[in-house]
Amino acid sequence: MRVVTDEAATCATCGAATTRRRHARYCSNACRQRAYRQRAYRQRSTRPAPPKALDSFVGRDEELHRLVVAGDRARVLTLTGPPGVGKTRLAKELTAELPEVGWVGLASVSSGDQVPRACAMALGIGEVDGEPVLGTLVRALAGRALVLVLDDCDHVVRHCAALLETLLLGCPGVRVVATSREPLRVPGEVLFAVPPLPAARAAELFTDRAQAAQLGLRPSHHDPEALNGLCTRLDGLPLAIELAARLTTVLPVSELLARSDDRLELLNRGNRTAAARHQSLRAAIGWSYDHLDADERHVFRSLALVPGGFGVDVAVAACGLPADRVLALLSALVSKSLLTSSGAGRFTQLESVRLYGRERLAEHRETDAVTARVAGWFAGAGPWRPAAPVRSGR
Repeated sequence: MRVVTDEAATCATCGAATTRRRHARYCSNACRQRAYRQRAYRQRSTRPAPPKALDSFVGRDEELHRLVVAGDRARVLTLTGPPGVGKTRLAKELTAELPEVGWVGLASVSSGDQVPRACAMALGIGEVDGEPVLGTLVRALAGRALVLVLDDCDHVVRHCAALLETLLLGCPGVRVVATSREPLRVPGEVLFAVPPLPAARAAELFTDRAQAAQLGLRPSHHDPEALNGLCTRLDGLPLAIELAARLTTVLPVSELLARSDDRLELLNRGNRTAAARHQSLRAAIGWSYDHLDADERHVFRSLALVPGGFGVDVAVAACGLPADRVLALLSALVSKSLLTSSGAGRFTQLESVRLYGRERLAEHRETDAVTARVAGWFAGAGPWRPAAPVRSGR
């Protein structure tokens, strides 16, 4: 039989001699807690600074003001919106001057169970043997006033929600800013749908980025009508507009407008240091598409051939699925910012998103089948009237 004996030891906190069992590090619970507080302080002082934007902030002053007001009263403020609309940049500007910010980039997190560990690493909080990471996070943040930014929650949205419910209950001084294509759906969440830029502000952004790409370029060098047309065709998406502005070194605005149907091929010169999904418009939309389930992808592709605004009836025909299933999938795509609902049973899709859907439709060799279903519906429904109410039973 093994006999455990007491032996002289030294407390790791106060250095006092004590007679504790072998492997004990502290002489008392008080010394153990003191060591924990000292470790937490060192971790906090070495926490990496949140990322700073290096270019100018253009066209979003109104949205930023609204976010500041909303953030003062929200425990969780979630910025939603379609790919390339600028959610991450708005979050950076919103938190840039705050005294205590922890920025957690989740794009590289491959599975949801890694979310707590990603937060701990970003905040400089070390793991404790035998303790769940989430428990360590709660203890480390319980007495702190901190804005925690969770960027790119899209693919781990359920795990982010689970983490936040526990974290917010145990840490009353913590507030959260999240970026995601869809709501986290946690108690206390306030949603802010980031809109595309209106034409005037989109043109301002284009001019600013074009001048950065070509020293000496003046706004008068651009045809105002062509520039407004280009920004409108690019859906007012800041990512698309910035990528197009880089091409002014080789193509005039009028030529960019003429080639706007080829935007997924043209708009591919993002910042070298940007995340892969921000290197091109196709990659940005593809990031969202890749995280849909199989049925959502099928509906997404099928809707690419439905012109303009549409109702549930033509969507059912295009998809070739039961009406109740299509309605549920339309709701999911609206929630994930890949469709927009008018609130009257009608839906619209950004042209850039539609063009991406057509690429995927051709890749799956479904173009002919979907075209036939849509044409058959229109042949039986009579003339197309965009404002018509949704009909039932078709």
